[in-house]
Amino acid sequence: MSPPPALVVVAEDHPVYREGIVRLIEADPRFELVAAVGDGREALAEIRGRAPAVAVLDIGLPGIGGIEIMEAITREHLPTRAVCLSALEDSVTVHRAISAGARAFLPKGSSGDEIVEAVSVVADGGSLLPRAVHDTLTMALRQRSEVPAGPVLSTRELEVLRLASDGLTVSAIAQALIIGDATVKTHLQHIYDKFGVSDRAAAVAHGFRLGFLR
Repeated sequence: MSPPPALVVVAEDHPVYREGIVRLIEADPRFELVAAVGDGREALAEIRGRAPAVAVLDIGLPGIGGIEIMEAITREHLPTRAVCLSALEDSVTVHRAISAGARAFLPKGSSGDEIVEAVSVVADGGSLLPRAVHDTLTMALRQRSEVPAGPVLSTRELEVLRLASDGLTVSAIAQALIIGDATVKTHLQHIYDKFGVSDRAAAVAHGFRLGFLR
């Protein structure tokens, strides 16, 4: 007798890409799709309510990002294991995702077969990193071991720094992250304090030097 299908939640804010993942999951008898959402808060609510075996999470979800969802899963001891999808493949993003609890990390350009394999491996309790992602992370960790430790930014501080580097105003950053202007200013001040700088331009330049920005 075959085991029951693994329950899966898909959280991806791009409708076309989300629909593609949904079709992959629904076509495989090993899985049962229980929810497909485009917002981080909806995703976390479904994970809490449905307790799926696997959540396929876009790292850049609006509302609550994939990193924060994985941190909540770990903090609340939820049984769900995460497959993280990201348009960014830099070592900082990969390291943050793995540290937050991702069992698999896939670039957005991964094939359907690679996504299905990752969901299957994670549903069975395993972990999966594509060779290119593994090599990027290994090289970064080796380089970090050779230099003094630098400042550590929270998930939200890193999001604010990246948006600031794109030239967004405080109000635009607040709107993008669905937080208040005052909260953005507080995060910026924390970044300045950690970097030992006094303005946005210096913080962005420092962010590039330290590898937070690319």
